[in-house]
Amino acid sequence: MVLAAFALASGPAFAGFQYLGSASCETCHKEIYNSWKKSIHAKTFDLLPPKVRADKKKEASLEPGNDYRKDKLCMKCHVTGWGAGGYSFENPSDAWKGVGCESCHGPAEVYKSIHLQDSERRERKLKQAGLFKPLDKSGPGTCPGCHYDIDSPYKSRDPGRERNWADPKLRETYHIITSKK
Repeated sequence: MVLAAFALASGPAFAGFQYLGSASCETCHKEIYNSWKKSIHAKTFDLLPPKVRADKKKEASLEPGNDYRKDKLCMKCHVTGWGAGGYSFENPSDAWKGVGCESCHGPAEVYKSIHLQDSERRERKLKQAGLFKPLDKSGPGTCPGCHYDIDSPYKSRDPGRERNWADPKLRETYHIITSKK
């Protein structure tokens, strides 16, 4: 069964399905894609060089002068598809830099063609093909996979600083939310 074909790996990555890159989503989701391109998620890789956001690095007990672009612990949450056919030190393509569509929604290889179909069982087929809806109310979604990951320097937040991932105030973090399917 297709559901057995994938398993959560480190960070929100899936074994077995190929990553296509965020540009593969742009054709059908132009407004969302353009919104995402301006978001902090799209630019997470750009936060890793020395001296960038030094105050945040100090807050996380990181050395602001270090270059974290070669730190494997950072890669799983600052690039798309780390260790699963996306970004790697051997394939450092710009297409995989940042938290892309597939970081939160899963690798698109199988679900992209189903996504384009209009059938009565479309939603079930999409789920079976690995499409995640990060803010689905049935569970914690994919956000904690990075934001509360054991290796994240930000995993422990002070009381009162917890995040409600569905809060519209956080939408610039990822992309706009549309009511369209």
